[in-house]
Amino acid sequence: MLLVTRYVVLSALCFVATQAGAQIYTCTAEDGTRIFSDEKCGPDAKIVPGITTKRRASGAQTRQRQRVTLPPEELERLLGECNDGDIKACNEWTHGGGPNQLREEERRAGLACDAGSLEDCERRYCADGVTEECRRRVLGAAKVSGETWYLRDQTPLAQGGFSYHIRCVVENRREMPDATIDCEGSAGAQRCELQGSERRFARVDQAAASFCAR
Repeated sequence: MLLVTRYVVLSALCFVATQAGAQIYTCTAEDGTRIFSDEKCGPDAKIVPGITTKRRASGAQTRQRQRVTLPPEELERLLGECNDGDIKACNEWTHGGGPNQLREEERRAGLACDAGSLEDCERRYCADGVTEECRRRVLGAAKVSGETWYLRDQTPLAQGGFSYHIRCVVENRREMPDATIDCEGSAGAQRCELQGSERRFARVDQAAASFCAR
């Protein structure tokens, strides 16, 4: 068993030497058996002939040199294809610097969110659904919000009033559906209309809460 084990070790060392150009030494142990090593193993160490080669870079070093960071637009394209199930695109995105770019984008989005950017709060904290952190961040950054919704933006209507674009943020739900609510400029019990339905409300918050409760 001892001889077989050492034969296997020698074979492995020979393989390493072939790949990396290392020299293999042989020595005589105290019990008289021969041992092999990729380092000098004793005062009587002798080089085993025939297994040294020109030194080449290791596989890890070669892969490191071959790894090139791709431009952001290329990484974005590959990530889209990866999300669609393209395994080759996933590998190219990974080796092209995709994970590093993603971490950097998250870092920047986190800083912008802290500065009050609602869009960056959504990008950084709501990508995985409506978590507690997501709700806290977007509700805190939005100018107008309710318990289950927040205002993303608003545009004026030609006939007066505003068109409000709201997004639902219901806890423990994956989806974050959007709705548009058109509110007339004058007060009234039915001044706000939820687009895509025939439902009307007195205020935008009532319409938003009703939509998000569905």
